[in-house]
Amino acid sequence: MNDHQAQLEALLFYFGEPIALKKAADVLGISESACREAADTLSESLTADERRGLTLLRNADTLQMVTKPETRVIGEKIIQEEFREALTPAALEVLSLIAYLGPVPRATVDFIRGVNSSFTVRSLLLRGLIERDSENDKGGAYRYRASNQFLEHMSLRSAEELPDREKYLSVFRRFMEEGSAEPASASTA
Repeated sequence: MNDHQAQLEALLFYFGEPIALKKAADVLGISESACREAADTLSESLTADERRGLTLLRNADTLQMVTKPETRVIGEKIIQEEFREALTPAALEVLSLIAYLGPVPRATVDFIRGVNSSFTVRSLLLRGLIERDSENDKGGAYRYRASNQFLEHMSLRSAEELPDREKYLSVFRRFMEEGSAEPASASTA
């Protein structure tokens, strides 16, 4: 495995969602053609090794690391377990961040939590508690917000009615300034 291929694999794993080839190349600091070549090599490597459970999904000019179709039974079991159980503390944390900060990219949630939240975000999406904005953020990252189903369950007419919302947004702004990152959405600026 060459360096570009390894870096691309790590990026796709971390990103967890479709990412534009151009953005992947920018993040890795390589040309688009080098990124395309790394994607080709990675795809061939994943496909050739039948022991691997992952594959590279390519749609137009986007890339995403996904599980192989033949391993879907594992994902179905996990999802069934998720629906049977109450929300985990991690899921409640992610749900709270998205509800208060939304629309917010998953990368911001990951930054605040210090861990990858892609599985938790997917679980919340499947439960209908959050939704993905149809408009991508610049660079192709999706933004998440509390769903109407969540707001209805909480007896709220909008996310602005969340308890102490302005206080928590103020804390978030300070956190982002100290972390030297840009605020995630216009509603938090």
